Amino acid sequence: MEPIGKVLSSLGLPNHSMKPEGTVSRPFTRTPKADYDFEERFKQIQEEIARRREIIERAPVVNKTIHDPKECPWKDDYFRKCEDCKDGQRIVERWEPKPHRVIYDVSACFKEVRYRELIQKSGLVGIELEHTFEAALIDEHNRVVYRRLMEWDPTQGRGIYISADKSPDNPQGNGTGKSYALHALTHRLCRMGIRCLYARTVDFLMELRAAYDENTQESEWRVLDRYIHVPVLLWDDLGKESFRTEWGPERFYYVIDARVRLGKPIVVSSNFDLPEIEERFGIDNFGPAIASRLAGFCKFLKLGGPDRRVRPREEPEKQ
Repeated sequence: MEPIGKVLSSLGLPNHSMKPEGTVSRPFTRTPKADYDFEERFKQIQEEIARRREIIERAPVVNKTIHDPKECPWKDDYFRKCEDCKDGQRIVERWEPKPHRVIYDVSACFKEVRYRELIQKSGLVGIELEHTFEAALIDEHNRVVYRRLMEWDPTQGRGIYISADKSPDNPQGNGTGKSYALHALTHRLCRMGIRCLYARTVDFLMELRAAYDENTQESEWRVLDRYIHVPVLLWDDLGKESFRTEWGPERFYYVIDARVRLGKPIVVSSNFDLPEIEERFGIDNFGPAIASRLAGFCKFLKLGGPDRRVRPREEPEKQ
């Protein structure tokens, strides 16, 4: 096989792969003519950009509103980024058929996208995703409580404690709408763009116990950290837990005390008043400390009425 230099020479092409002996490589330098051409071309490009900018700024404006992600003009774009819409507006310049600008009001769409992301990570599942204040059956038993929950400002760094208003017809206080209230409040917080976590207290204990499984990648510290640092924690059915040792009450105390010290809101529902919570968590243990912190940190609301889960029995027809 002949050397490449010889082949190029035979074809009458310049051979850049070889240099004559004695030649010294010198750095590339532009000639004055090359500098002139480059600067002139750059100036022309700048002038063209300015001209097009002036045209588009004088062009007609078309306003459009995007209400739902399904209407998003960029939904099929591979690199679509919803975060680009966080300011509530996107401007698109178009040159065909005539120069014009389209100003998209995307605030409603972005809020809907953000809400869907937050509600998916909120802890609500199944039918709980349908429990909203808008869908609630309002009556004399829950009207005041639901209104206060809808007006509650979580940025004030205070909590809420919802307990059952027991009666002879409902001595246990079951089914008065406490869990529904927490579900609906979770929806409201997500609509406000606030990250929150809804969980039953028994689920909290199950997560902690599962952290000791050798096949899990979760640790007890990670579970505790999640419950402590989420912006708003909604804990359902406090007091339904069963404790055999001090291990469980200590974990509840740790989370509640940390959130109180950090000023992070906690919303609690329970069938029990604070004196009963003291007993259930250990009157000689963490019970008084838990009750004391909740008493100083939370507003107290009561939900009463009949058990909404139990349908009234139909009286048998008289023969």
